[in-house]
Amino acid sequence: MVVGAIIAVMSDKYPGISVVIPTYNGEKTIGKTIESILNQKYDGELDIIVVNDCSIDDTLKVVQQYPIKIINNDTNLGFARSVNKGVKASKNDIVSVIHEDILLAENEWFKKLVPYLKDDEVALVSSPVILSKEIYEKFGFWEKALFSWDLKEDYENSVEICTDGYSDLKNVIFKKDTFLKFWGLDGETYRAACEDVDLSIKLFKVGYKMVSVPTPVYHLHSSRVAKLSRILFEYRPRLAEGQGVLFRKYRFRAWDINNQIFKTLAVIVLFIPSNFIRIFGALYIATIVFGNAVRAFKVMKDLKVFMLVPPVKLLDYFLDVFYFWKGFITGRQRK
Repeated sequence: MVVGAIIAVMSDKYPGISVVIPTYNGEKTIGKTIESILNQKYDGELDIIVVNDCSIDDTLKVVQQYPIKIINNDTNLGFARSVNKGVKASKNDIVSVIHEDILLAENEWFKKLVPYLKDDEVALVSSPVILSKEIYEKFGFWEKALFSWDLKEDYENSVEICTDGYSDLKNVIFKKDTFLKFWGLDGETYRAACEDVDLSIKLFKVGYKMVSVPTPVYHLHSSRVAKLSRILFEYRPRLAEGQGVLFRKYRFRAWDINNQIFKTLAVIVLFIPSNFIRIFGALYIATIVFGNAVRAFKVMKDLKVFMLVPPVKLLDYFLDVFYFWKGFITGRQRK
């Protein structure tokens, strides 16, 4: 389908939207997220629903300051099931899911995205997610070092129509009935990563499309992954496990998953009784380990990265491989 075919069905009438914000310990960012939604210039109703997943910080106090609906989970359900709960509680036919640390940069974000849902073949509409230099500079050392690859301020300045790949649910709108037709996000298999990819694959398999509109949002990043221990032993393993599950279920081969397979092969060849082959495996591992340090140094201009980052990335490398295959074997993401 060409872009013009979608643009042709746009209308000046804008339906009500239920905006679901799942949150867990989002006190530092969720207020900015809500305010960016309330500041939208949109002709229809915006019904905001925050699903508080048993936050133990002051998230509840922050969200209670706004004229929104709040759902407090009795137990910690995780991202996927919290989203499902919010969608089911929504009253509008169109639903938007926005993460607790996403800032809508433009005040016509909904106005620009909603018309694309007029096309019955379009299941999801989203926009580029930007990690700006200004936000990046507020990170701690380890967030800067390990997430330097995410620093991005440019984006494709045109409408993109996708029939494969996946949609990140950081900032997305969709029709409620389409979402529920596929039973929402798989909260039994995934807890807080890769459930968006799983849903995207299901939608693409039956012919739906995804549209990305050049109306960027800013990713503020939640502070809860700032500590190195949480990055290495909670966030990263959960992501790797989710990728392993996707590879098991669909033989899904996005760049990240292909990279996991190459990383595994590099480890295997280290045990092959051939020095020549071992060198290739060691070089591949070194490229990843030191490549991250070089990238971090270019951004941070801090010589400490060459002393501190390589050993951490080496540990992260082997943890990644381990948890990827753990997810593949068990078919489930850690709870």
